[in-house]
Amino acid sequence: MTPFTPSARGQRALRSICESFSPHAADPGLPSVAELGVTDALLDAVGRNPRRSEQRALAALLALWDSPLTTALGGGGLRRFSRLAQPDRERVLLSWCDSRVAQRRATFQALRKAALLFYWMSSPDGERNQAWDAIGYPGPLGPNPDAGPSPLSPVSIERDTELECDVVVVGSGAGGGTAAGVLAAGGLDVIVLEAGGYYDDRDFDGSEAGGLTQLYLGAPQATNDQSVGLLAGSCLGGGTVVNYTTSFRTPDDVRQEWADQGVPAFTEPTYDQSLDAVWERLGVNSEYSSPSSRDRQLHEACVALGWHVDSMARNVRGCDQGINCGYCGLGCRLGAKQSTVKTWLADAAGAGARLIVHARAERVTTEGGRARGVEARTAGGHRLSVRARAVVAACGALHTPALLKRSGLANPNVGRHLKLHPVTVVWGILGGELRPWEGTLQAVYSDHHRDLDRGYGLKYETAPLHPHLLLPFAPWRGARDSLELMRALPHTAPVGILLRDRDGGEVKVGRDGEPVVRYHLSPYDARHLRVGVDGAAQIFEQMGAERIYSSHAKWVSYSPGRDGSRDRFMRDADACGWGAGQCQLGSFHIMGSARMGGSPAHSACNPAGETWEVRGLYVCDGSAFPTSSGVNPMISIEAIAHMNARGIAAALN
Repeated sequence: MTPFTPSARGQRALRSICESFSPHAADPGLPSVAELGVTDALLDAVGRNPRRSEQRALAALLALWDSPLTTALGGGGLRRFSRLAQPDRERVLLSWCDSRVAQRRATFQALRKAALLFYWMSSPDGERNQAWDAIGYPGPLGPNPDAGPSPLSPVSIERDTELECDVVVVGSGAGGGTAAGVLAAGGLDVIVLEAGGYYDDRDFDGSEAGGLTQLYLGAPQATNDQSVGLLAGSCLGGGTVVNYTTSFRTPDDVRQEWADQGVPAFTEPTYDQSLDAVWERLGVNSEYSSPSSRDRQLHEACVALGWHVDSMARNVRGCDQGINCGYCGLGCRLGAKQSTVKTWLADAAGAGARLIVHARAERVTTEGGRARGVEARTAGGHRLSVRARAVVAACGALHTPALLKRSGLANPNVGRHLKLHPVTVVWGILGGELRPWEGTLQAVYSDHHRDLDRGYGLKYETAPLHPHLLLPFAPWRGARDSLELMRALPHTAPVGILLRDRDGGEVKVGRDGEPVVRYHLSPYDARHLRVGVDGAAQIFEQMGAERIYSSHAKWVSYSPGRDGSRDRFMRDADACGWGAGQCQLGSFHIMGSARMGGSPAHSACNPAGETWEVRGLYVCDGSAFPTSSGVNPMISIEAIAHMNARGIAAALN
C-alpha cells in the first residue's frame, strides 16, 4: 500500500469537506470528524486504491478545492471553503450535487459517500462510535466465542516461487470455487489463486468498516461517472461469503435466450444436471426463510395489492434468522451460509488442491496459442509463477476481462456486454420500530413487474439495513436533513428495485492494467426503473408508511394522505432525472463482460467457456453470462462453472 499524502492545502480541504458532510455540523453533541479519525481513515482507504491515476486526480481536486476561485464558482463568494460558515459550505456542495455537468455531480457523490461512510463506520481504537447511540444502531456484534478453528490451510508464499499443476484457477468465488471443486474431484491437480485473504467464522464480528475493508473489492467501487456503486466480494470464497444466500435457478426464458446466443447446452439436460448438482451441494432449502418484520410487511402489502409474492430459497444450514442473520452481509458468524469455502473449496482441498491467498494474477502465459499458466504477485511483493495445462479465469466480471486483456486477448467482446442488475431503493419510514438490521437476509420477493417487455423488467426485494447500505443511496441536502434520515433508521425499511438490464456497459483497462467501468443506464432500462420506483411507492402506501422517499440526489418524498401524492412523487423524480448523479444506483450482480456465445463476432468465449483466441483458457464466472440473468446470479454462476469444469476435466483426462 502506498500512503496517500496530499498537500497541506489538500489535507485542509479534505478535512473541511468531511466536516461539512458530517452530522456533527448539525448537532455538536455528536462526535467530530477529528474525534473519529475520519480524514485519516479516508486517506488510508485512498492509499489502498491500486489506481494511481485516481489518487492523482483526487490530489489535484483537493489542491484546488480550498481556493477562493473554486468557492466562488460554487456560489460561496471569494473566500476559502474552509473558512465558510456551514450554511455557505452546504450551498457550495449542493451546487456540485445539482450541477448540469455530470463530472461535477460525480465528484459530489464520491465525496459524499466517502465522508459519510467513514463517519458512521468509524470506531477509533476499537471503541464504540458514540454517534450510533443517536440513531439507535447497536453497532458490531463482536466475534463469536463459539466459532471453531478455520478448517482450510492456504499455502504460504514467502519468496519468489514456481509451481506446477494441471489447472490453475484464478478466483475462488461462485465460479472459481465451484470449478476447483469439480476439477479436483476429477482427479486433476488444482491450484487456486485468490487476490484477497482467508477469513472464517471467528473473523466475522459484524463490523461495517472491517467487513467492507477485508471482504469486499476495494476498487473500482463505482463506474467511472459514479452512476452505479459496485459491491463485489474479494476474499477466499468471493461473493459467496458476503452475499444474501438468495438462491434462484436460471429462469427458463433466460435459458432459452442464452441458448439463442449460440450455447445450446443451456436448454439441454447438461445444464439441468449442473443446476441440480449445485442445488444439492449448497443445500438450498426453504426451511430457513422466516420473514423479518420488513419482509412480512412486504408480503402483506403485495397480497393487498394483488401482486405476485413468494418465499426465497436459501443456501443455509442452521441459520438463526435473527440478529446474526441481519449482519451476514459482513460474513456469517455462525457458519450457516454455504459459501464455496464451506462447500466446493473444502471439497477441492480435501482432494489435494492447493489454495493460495493474497496472490493477484497479472497475466496468463501462453505458448503456441495455448494457455500454459499464470504469472502472479503476492501482497508481500513475491513473484509467483504457476505452470499449468489449462487456466480458469474466474476473478469476477470486473477483473476477468482485465486479466484477459492484460494477457494479450484482442477480441473486442472481451469487456463488452457488461450487465449490472442496477438497483435503486425506495425508502419507507414506518410508525413502529423495525430494527431493520436484524432478521433473515431476504425471505420474500415479488415478480409482479418481472416481464415488462420480452422478459425484461424488475424484481422487488428487501434486505437488512445498516448505515453502510442506507448512506450510498440516501439523499444529502444538508447535514441536518441527513442526520434526521439516520435518526429514522430504526423505523426505515428499504424496497430494492432490481432491474434486469437489457443494455449494458463495458470494462476497459487503464494504462496501469486496472479495470475501468463504463456504464450508462439506457432510456429503455430507465423506463423500467421508473415503473419500479412507482411500484415500490405503492407497496409502502399499503404498509402505511408515514413518509416515502427515493434515492434521488434531490429530495423526492411524500407523506401519503398528509403531504403530497404518488403522482407528485413521480413528477419530482422525473424532474430530478434518472442519469448519473441524479438517481443513485448500486450493483451487487456484475455479469456478462466475457460472455459465451456461438461466434467470436459476438462473444468472448465459445459454448464450452473457452476463449476463442487462446486454447485452454476458460471463463467460469459471471463474466460468461450471455445476457443478464434477471435473478440473483449465484446459482447460475455455479451451474455454468460446474458445467464448464466438467468439460475441462473430460478434455484433460
